Amino acid sequence: MAKQKAENGMNSDSTTPATATTELGEFDLPDDYAPAGDDWFGDQPVRKAKHFWPSAKRLIGLLAPEKWLFSLIVLLVIGSVTLTVIAPKILGQAMDVIFNGVLGAQLPAGVSLDEVIAGLRTQGNDQFADVLAGSGAVPGEGIDFALLGRLILVVLALYTFASVLMWLQGFLLNSLVMRVVYKLRKDIEEKINRLPLSYFDGRQRGDVLSRVTNDVDNIQQALQQAFSQLVQSVLTIIGIGAMMFVVSWQLGLLALVALPLSAIIVGLVGVRAQKLFTAQWKRTGDLNGHIEETITGHELVHVYDRAGDMTEIFDERNESLYDASFKAQALSGAMMPAMQFVQYLTYVLIAVVGALRVTAGQMTLGDVTAFIQ
Repeated sequence: MAKQKAENGMNSDSTTPATATTELGEFDLPDDYAPAGDDWFGDQPVRKAKHFWPSAKRLIGLLAPEKWLFSLIVLLVIGSVTLTVIAPKILGQAMDVIFNGVLGAQLPAGVSLDEVIAGLRTQGNDQFADVLAGSGAVPGEGIDFALLGRLILVVLALYTFASVLMWLQGFLLNSLVMRVVYKLRKDIEEKINRLPLSYFDGRQRGDVLSRVTNDVDNIQQALQQAFSQLVQSVLTIIGIGAMMFVVSWQLGLLALVALPLSAIIVGLVGVRAQKLFTAQWKRTGDLNGHIEETITGHELVHVYDRAGDMTEIFDERNESLYDASFKAQALSGAMMPAMQFVQYLTYVLIAVVGALRVTAGQMTLGDVTAFIQ
């Protein structure tokens, strides 16, 4: 009788026309909704983020209660970067003290530097004369170890204080992110408890779990690492760029050659790697969803004799995830060697041109050392 009653109920549902259109709620699904794909449990198609900026605005809103601590973190980063940028300039002065001391010890005492330079030009040794003209050597005097020691202590103090500031901002940023993520997980938990059952019926459980766990972990990692590195990198680029042009605008322009080369590498490799990483995360969600559905529906799988089919689907999705992960990691791993090649190429150009300018008396050895650092 139960079977007959169920059949009558099905016939009744199939013959009843839809006389009115019910307005869908926020989490309701249309009656004709079906997951995309042709596998047993269905699969959802890849979709691009349609509300990126509103979501980013909401994420910034989560940081709003921590705005004063956030401002302090940014100030600490600025202070650390400023000290890190200034230190090579002081270290360059220490290099000049050593270089000038070595040159001065080779010159006769009791004469001025101008007289030595004039004598060298009379002898036709213009190159060495240019080097002395661009230096601050004192004839007959060696390395001023007292001044050298003070400069080294200043450099050590700058790097130490910069490291303390960076550690402090990392500690504060970690505390801030943990509070924000804690509130985010709490909000997600409350939101899930308010969702209707129709929301979960139309979605894979593994996909929902992936959004609750993996996506929140990605947000936490982005706030902890990517954000800190982004702010520090931007400020470092600005500070180093300004210091380079202060030391030598000619070498500064030469260093800018690396920018278009780096942009080309990022454009060719970064865009393709981003697509592959997107596919990797999507296929990770597919595999997690399939495993979750298989485990929770283990009895149904054996009742309908679908164990072989489920194993085949698992193998296909696992292979697909392996392919996407391998390509994404391989392509992204090629970016760093390419960027290092550009960096080494720029280093060689700056070193050669800087050495020529030192021999011409247009720069000091300390300035070239500071520029390279």
